[in-house]
Amino acid sequence: MLPKLKISAFLLKRLERTKQQCSGCLYGVFYGDGTLLLLSFNIESSLGQLNYEQIQHRFPAELDLCGLVKFGDCSDGEAHLNEVIKSVDITDNPILLQCELGTLVGMRASFFVHGKLEEVPYEVMEAEQLYSDFCFTRLQCGFYLQTAPTPESVAREMHVLRKRVADGSLVFNVPQTKIFISSCGPLDTRFTGGESQIQDLIDAIPNPGQPEKEADKKKSAKAATPVKHLAPTGCDYEVIPIDVMRTRSRDPVTRNSPPHPALSIAVTTEEQTRVQVPLEIEAMAILCRKTKLQRLYDVLIESICRASRLFELSLIEHLTETESGKLLVPVSYHFYPQEFGHFVSCAYLEDLGDDDPNMQERRKRLHRQFALPVSRPYFRRANQMRFLDEEENVPWTPLMNTHIGVRPSGVTDGKEYLVNGNYHYYHYLQQQVQDKGWGCAYRSLQTICSWFVLQGYTNAPIPTHLEVQEYLHKINDKPAAFVGSSQWIGSTEISMCLQGFLNVDSKILHVASGAELATVASELAMHFQTQGTPVMIGGGVLAHTIIGVDYCVQTGQVKFLILDPHYTGADDLATIQIKGWCGWKGMDFWTKGSYYNLCMPQRPILY
Repeated sequence: MLPKLKISAFLLKRLERTKQQCSGCLYGVFYGDGTLLLLSFNIESSLGQLNYEQIQHRFPAELDLCGLVKFGDCSDGEAHLNEVIKSVDITDNPILLQCELGTLVGMRASFFVHGKLEEVPYEVMEAEQLYSDFCFTRLQCGFYLQTAPTPESVAREMHVLRKRVADGSLVFNVPQTKIFISSCGPLDTRFTGGESQIQDLIDAIPNPGQPEKEADKKKSAKAATPVKHLAPTGCDYEVIPIDVMRTRSRDPVTRNSPPHPALSIAVTTEEQTRVQVPLEIEAMAILCRKTKLQRLYDVLIESICRASRLFELSLIEHLTETESGKLLVPVSYHFYPQEFGHFVSCAYLEDLGDDDPNMQERRKRLHRQFALPVSRPYFRRANQMRFLDEEENVPWTPLMNTHIGVRPSGVTDGKEYLVNGNYHYYHYLQQQVQDKGWGCAYRSLQTICSWFVLQGYTNAPIPTHLEVQEYLHKINDKPAAFVGSSQWIGSTEISMCLQGFLNVDSKILHVASGAELATVASELAMHFQTQGTPVMIGGGVLAHTIIGVDYCVQTGQVKFLILDPHYTGADDLATIQIKGWCGWKGMDFWTKGSYYNLCMPQRPILY
């Protein structure tokens, strides 16, 4: 019986944007009673070699090679299909997607059955269904690798390490709980009988600050739309944290004798020249929430092995490229490109910065393999996902993406054009700065700067009011008395600061009066489509941040999504949205007698 086929809406959008005649590999998840969900793909030029193994190492465990995609009349498709068929492990029926260039019209899906292609229908899985049906695990563990600094030795010792990982001695624990999972299954009376599912594990994990025993009540008390307390900021999937321990013997672990921590496993060789490399592995896996909990152990082991292969590739690639004989320390980074709908992992070496030529070349290669533009960053270190345990350890940060969940604009037949990416909401009186009445433009600048930081364009700190004033004086735009004052600034000064602090160019748009702001609605819509950056608007002595427009071309009706820096209260999202400090504003929001200048930051070309 052929698998039931579903395709992620994220994947379909990526396929539609591909206009290059080529072929590539498809990756999917098998779950339930024989359903295949296609989630991702990579492309190859007609001259290239398929490198699906290296790509697959970057994906969470359980997201596996399952077929081929062909764009247009690609001549190498048949040859690649034969190669892929031999390499697909998760199904006896590899899949072929045949797509036209730049459109989903006419796309055909076929399974390979007994040497022939059999066309099949498919369902589209929308984003909300993905978030509802699937989750991820994120596992952290440490090893020491002792090896000679040669590609051959590294490959050999990493193979030995993976065998040790898979020998059944590891035990997994959900942090701050007594939930342990060994090779024999869950060591918890709540998960007995073999029928427990991943969702049962999620329900048993307490909310932050909630005692574990209270978590058992969640299942009966949860609302119709449960809060995803394990979802990191900027991601709608729940991510289950996992720690790793190691048993001291092969005897089954009892409830009264919890596993002993083993933060490192040393793998030694007999070679004379050896170095010791710490491997702090972070491994991810994707799981359907209805997956049997009994399967989790094997999935987590595979996730470690997959992450270790990524480390191995990184170490060997560097040794081969440099011939320096020096082993650098690899570090795991997880990225969540919004276009993908799943995580992608990379292993970067500690001493190689993002602007190192080798690092730039590797990122460019990734962009090409995933059919991503090389005009914006996706895989720089600053793009990495910040998980909940990491967020708890960072200094204070403002609220992120406060527009999510605001009430609709009410524009009839309008189309929304919104900021693309994450930002922080900066407003009056934050960080103990008494800027009420004069600091609104400074706060708008800080919000814009946060967007560039969170999208990976820069690691620069968010400029303070004083640093802004000092810079404007330094470039002779303001007198010395301006520094340390309570004087306001406008859109022109914002553009100067963006250039000075971030090397970001801006477009300045002039509007004669507030009554004429509707005339720039189409230009703002185009800005959010192409640039996606927050826009600072200044009029009179007030400044605001525009993070979207809802515009009806036929009627000309428009509303603006405003982030108001004049808010002076606590960082409470409900208050900010209900009171309209972040919300849709009509034309009556603007002063008819004031002229307005809009500072529209442009994305630098960076990858």
